[in-house]
Amino acid sequence: MALLFALTASAGAQASVCLRPGDEAALNSKALQSELMVSALACEEAARYNTWVRRFQAEIAANGVVLKRIFRQAYGTAGDTRLGQFVTALANEAATRSAVEKTDFCVGTARVLDRVLIMSGSEFLAFVAGPEFAGRHEFAECGARDSAER
Repeated sequence: MALLFALTASAGAQASVCLRPGDEAALNSKALQSELMVSALACEEAARYNTWVRRFQAEIAANGVVLKRIFRQAYGTAGDTRLGQFVTALANEAATRSAVEKTDFCVGTARVLDRVLIMSGSEFLAFVAGPEFAGRHEFAECGARDSAER
């Protein structure tokens, strides 16, 4: 289920950037958004997806700002293009899974929607910072890369 960001990231660029507190949640939130967007179309979950987007509009927008900063820091003037490639790769990976494993995909995303639709904003941010949506990029947390290199 994990998408390797290596599809769109060069090792040199991503190695020059480390994640600040909150960055992981922003990256994972985008992965969740892609999952739910595909679910809206493939699993007829558009109404609940739209409810989720409206409920977490502020968090989604704030995470978008964080993502732009991360990708511009990593890729300079190509940051917006690379962010678009990252988002497209997330959506394509989710769409592929929905086509290959439609029942499992739809059941899984329905369960995620059940959970997130009853969360507060702070609960949502804690949820996306957790392991369920982790590992879909190759940026390291600040300090984690330094200790891994020792």
